[in-house]
Formats: sequence, C-alpha cells, structure tokens
Amino acid sequence: LTMKSKTMKEKLIRAVSILLSTVTVFALMGCEQANLNVPEAKTETTAEASKVESGDGVTEDATSQYQLEQVVVLSRHNLRAPLSSNGSVPQELTPHQWIEWTAKSSELTTKGGIQETNMGQYFRKWLDKEGLIPENSIPEGEEIRFNARAKQRCRATARYFAAGMLPLADINIEYPSDSNDLEDFMKPNLKFYSDDYAADAQKQVEAMGGDAGFEGLADETRDAIKLIMDTVDMQDSEAYKSGKYGDLMTDGSGYKMAADEEPDVTGAIKTASQVADALILQYYENTDSKAAAFGHDLEQSDWAKIGGLMTRYEEIKFGAPLVSVNIAHPLIQELEDELQNEERKFSFLCAHDCTVFTALCALGVKPYTLPDSIETRTPIGVKILFERWRDQAGQAWYRVDLVYRSIEQIRESSVLSLDNPPMRYDLSFEGVETNEDGLISEADLLGLFDRTLAEYDELLAKYTGETLDKAA
Repeated sequence: LTMKSKTMKEKLIRAVSILLSTVTVFALMGCEQANLNVPEAKTETTAEASKVESGDGVTEDATSQYQLEQVVVLSRHNLRAPLSSNGSVPQELTPHQWIEWTAKSSELTTKGGIQETNMGQYFRKWLDKEGLIPENSIPEGEEIRFNARAKQRCRATARYFAAGMLPLADINIEYPSDSNDLEDFMKPNLKFYSDDYAADAQKQVEAMGGDAGFEGLADETRDAIKLIMDTVDMQDSEAYKSGKYGDLMTDGSGYKMAADEEPDVTGAIKTASQVADALILQYYENTDSKAAAFGHDLEQSDWAKIGGLMTRYEEIKFGAPLVSVNIAHPLIQELEDELQNEERKFSFLCAHDCTVFTALCALGVKPYTLPDSIETRTPIGVKILFERWRDQAGQAWYRVDLVYRSIEQIRESSVLSLDNPPMRYDLSFEGVETNEDGLISEADLLGLFDRTLAEYDELLAKYTGETLDKAA
C-alpha cells in the first residue's frame, strides 16, 4: 500500500471507531428511554460478589484510602473471526458451515469492536471516578500511550478502546512496521535458542503430563477432544474420513522449538484446539447456544470443558518456566519502563492471549482460575492492570488484577458501566508479600520485575554463553 492509502485506511478505522462509540451510547440511551433493562451480569460482577471472587483478598473498597496515580494495561485483543476459511483445519473437520463472520479470518469482528469500545467507555468512567483522568479530557505530553502489534485485530482493539476512553482525542496507536523502527516487543518467539535449552524446556513441558509425559497429557485431554469431535460431527467430515488428520482419539502429541520461532504443539491436542478456538468464538458471537454447537445441546459445563482444552493447550505451549521467561523478556522490560515513567498516567499495550499468559508466567503468578469464564486464564479481551496507588503517608502501592467480561456479558453484549462493571480478579505472585489491604509495595513489585529480567540474563548466559551486552 502507498503511504496515502495507509493514511486513508487509518482515518477510516478511526471514523468507524467513533461511530461505534456513538452507537453504543445511543443503545444504552434507547434502553433507558424504552424502560428496558440492560442485561445484568451474573452475580460475580456485582461489587459485593467481587469481594468474594477477587484473588487474594483485595476487595473493591480496599483502595478507598489510596489515590490512583497510574494504570498500565496489557490487553488481549477482542473478538475475532477464527481461521475457518476454505482449506483451514476448522473448515475441513466438520460437514457443517460455520456462521457468517463479520470480518475476514483472524480480524476483529463488529461485535468485538463494539465491546472493546464499550470497555473503553467503562474505563473512562472509572478513571474519572478515581480522579486520574477527567472525563472528555485531551491528554497532554506523554500522559497516554497506546501500542499494539501490527496484526489487524490488535491495532483495531487498541483503536476501539481509545475511541471509547478518549472520544475527543486523536490518539496515535504505535505499531511496528517496515516504515518505522519500533520493536515488536510482544512477538511470541524465542529470543535465544540452543539444543541444550530446547532439551531442558522439553523436559519441563513433558512434566506437565506427570510420569507419563505426553501420554499423560493425551489421557488428560481425551474426553475434551471427544466432546469437540462430537460437537462438530468431525467423523462425518470428508477430511477426517480420509485420514488426513489421523485419529485424534489415539494419536499422541508433541512439542517442537526452533530459533527465533514460536514454540509449537503438534498432534491431536493442537488439531483439536484449532477446532475448539472456532467453536468458542462461534459461541461468543451467536446467542443461540444450540446453533453455536451445530444443533447439539451442550451444557455450560461442556463449553467449559472445550475452553479447558484451549487453556491446557496454552499452558503446554507457553507455560514452561524456561519458555515464558525467554519469550516475555522484552515485554517485561517494556512494562517496567512504563511503570517507572513518571509522566505516564495510562498505558495500553495490546497483543494476544499468549502475550498476557507468558507475561504472568514469567513474573511467577500464583495459580488462579477465573470465575464465570470458559477460558479460565486469558479470556477474550482480558486485560492485566498494573495500578499504582499512593497512601496518605506518601508510599506507593500496586494492585495487579485481571479485568474481563463474563460469559453473559460477552454473549449478550451487555453495556458495561460503573453499575454493571466487568469482572475483576486480583492476582498475587510467588515470593511477593502484600499489605493489610492486599496491595504490593512499589519496591516489591519493581523487585519482581528485576528478578524476572535477571533470570533471563542467567538463562541466556547458561545456554548460549552470551550476555546481553554481547548479544546486543
């Protein structure tokens, strides 16, 4: 594309974002005027329930004695179309037709754009309430930063969120491209590699299956794979009957790595997860649950089992400590730089589920399971918030939490507001203490980042004989 056409395309995306923001507001107004009820979120989204469901005891009112000073957000993109076009794995492994998506394969859907705009609107109200960014203000200097990977779904998510949060501001979305020298610091590839490193990482992955290794993982996931096969009637598809994809009930799985590449899971678990990805996205987009399951009657527990396979696939692919620390290194550095930027009030970095997942794994997050979500680690549109709060004595503290839509809020496109907020789940980290309000001291949080960066340096030296200075 020429520079002129790129500019026109960016202007078009901005115009659509603002339009969607306006549509969302009018939709809410229409509900009020018609005396209709905006769809309520499930119990967990109320302020009272969030006190129970929050991770390690940080309650909704725990920050009442603190002043919010900064928020750094790491976001997964919102709803996208799956890779279900002709010739794709999901398309070949069912005799049925997937729904008509409102976007091209892998790009943000219309519903995703509307929901992300509304999430930005919720943040606008919340940040104004906390006294950090006044509603309808225009950011000055370096107060605000938006950055995304170059993928359409990531850039569009950032654009829609910005339109909802700052509707009067012309926000620049940074993204790496051939025309600039911006680093793609959220790219999920290995930053260093050696044969010894790959062998040790493989052992960590195999250990997830217990003593049986990959056979244990196959046994663990077999019921979920069978459910996915039955839901899409996979055995009636011509591609499966031809043997092209093997036998997902008996075939094993594996793991492979290569320099500068994203790790890859092979075999039955990967194939099933590709179909599960399309199924879950179809379930989110289509409010008719039976139609979303190609005429099958699935219980909520069945959808949770399908989502559970996706979560397990993510854990196998990116969850080994040697893998997550390697992949997330430049992102961890970028996040720490943002946290220490005294001019910054709000940062928004947008990429993928694996981006959120590897960052948390690298930092040593304690095990968690998100309530009211079929993706219990990194659901669609999820955001990590690193929030800096200052107490009355002048000391800085941090709350680290995940903000996401509940299942109902996604499927029903519920309008988020201060009265109907998204889900919020507070996180804690290994070896990091909290105060009586469940908050982490600034020294401890930055120390956590420094230790994670130092761990990468040690691994780099151990497996390659290099240091960061030599690598540079």
